[in-house]
Amino acid sequence: MNERLIVKSFGPVKDLDILFKKVTLFIGDQGTGKSCVAKLFSMFKWTEKVLSQKKYKISFFEQYNRFKTKLCAYHRIESFINEDSYIKFEGILYDFLYENGNFNVIDKHKDINGISKVMYVPAERSIVSVAENKSKLLKELPDSSETFSDEFVNAKKFFKDGYNLPFEGLRFEYDSLNDTGWIYGTDYKVRLINASSGVQSSLPMCIVSEYLSRKIAEKEEIRLSKEEKDKLEKQVAEIMQNADYSDSIKDMMIRQLSFANRYDRFINIVEEPELNLFPRSQMEVLFSLISNNASTNENMLVLTTHSPYSLAIINAMIMGAKTYANADEALRKQIKDILPENCQIEAENIAAYRLSYSDKCYCQSVINDQTGLISKNELDSASDDLMRMFNSLYMYYAKTLTK
Repeated sequence: MNERLIVKSFGPVKDLDILFKKVTLFIGDQGTGKSCVAKLFSMFKWTEKVLSQKKYKISFFEQYNRFKTKLCAYHRIESFINEDSYIKFEGILYDFLYENGNFNVIDKHKDINGISKVMYVPAERSIVSVAENKSKLLKELPDSSETFSDEFVNAKKFFKDGYNLPFEGLRFEYDSLNDTGWIYGTDYKVRLINASSGVQSSLPMCIVSEYLSRKIAEKEEIRLSKEEKDKLEKQVAEIMQNADYSDSIKDMMIRQLSFANRYDRFINIVEEPELNLFPRSQMEVLFSLISNNASTNENMLVLTTHSPYSLAIINAMIMGAKTYANADEALRKQIKDILPENCQIEAENIAAYRLSYSDKCYCQSVINDQTGLISKNELDSASDDLMRMFNSLYMYYAKTLTK
C-alpha cells in the first residue's frame, strides 16, 4: 500500500504529490480536481491489474497514444492532457510515467498473490436506479458508468433474498422476472425508480460495494473467457509434463497460477458518498463503506466529499481506533458497543488531502501530525463564516431594538 501519485498540469489538477493508503479522502471546492485524481488512481490500478494478468503487453499501452485514447478516454478525461502535463504513479507492481507526450510503464518484477477488483462509483450513479437495466440511458456517460451499471445488475441478482440499506430501516428487493426494483419502508412499498433521490444515489453504491467486498472475502475466482481457460489449461499441462520439476515444485507453480486468477483485494473509489442524504444517513453509509473496506487487509477505499459530516465521522472512526488500541479488555467491549471494530480506522491507514486554488499550496494534507485526526479547521469552514455573519447581523439587530 502507500502508493504514490504525482501530477502536474492535468486538467483542473495543478500540482500534487500524494500517497494513497487503506483509506484516502479528498476534500475541496467544486472543480478543484478531486474526481480527476480519483479517476487517475482508478485508471492506473486497473492497468496494473490487467498487466499482472498478462492480458496486455506493456507495449500495447505505450504505443499509438493509447494513454489518451484508451486509458484516459475510459473516464472522459482525455481532454485534460496539456503540453506540459506530467503524471507519475508508483504502484505495487508497476510504475507509470506520462511526460512530454510519451507514456512509459516500468515492470518492478514483483509477485503478489491474487489481483485487484477495481470499482469506480461515479457521482452519476443515480441514473442506474432510474434506468435500472436500460442501457440506453447510459450511453452518454463515461464507460466507467456502464461498468458500474453492470455490477449493479450483478449485485441485484446476488442479493436475491433482498438487501437492507444501512439507514432508516429500508429494504431493497429485486423482482428479476419483471426486472423491477422495490424499496420497502416500515409501512410502505415503492418502486426504486420512484424512490427518494437519497435512496437512488446510495443504493447502487452500497449494494455494489457490499457485493464486491463479499466476493473478494470469499476468494472468488475470476470468470475466464474460453481463450483464457485454454491458455490456463495449457500452462498447467506444461507444468505437469515437465520431468525436471519435482512434485512439490509442480504444486507450488499450479498454486501460483490459481492465485493469479483470483481476486484478493477490492479497490473501491467512491465519488461523494453523501449525495442527497440526511446527516445521520451519511454516517450509516460511511459505516457500511468502511466496514466493507475492513473485510480484508488489502482492500482500499478512496472517497471524494464536500460534506463536513463525512470528515467528522471519519475523525470519530480514527479516535475510536486510538482509544481501542490503548484500552483494556473491559473498556474495549464498551468501545465496540459504540463503534464496532470494523468501523475503526488506524491513524497510519488514512490519508486526507484538501485541494484548493485559493490556498498558497494547491494540495495539502489535512491530517494533524500530532493528533492523527483531520484538522478541526477543515471540518466546516462554512459554519464558521455563517456564525461570524450571524453574530454581526445580531449585533446590528440589537442596535435596532434600542432605538
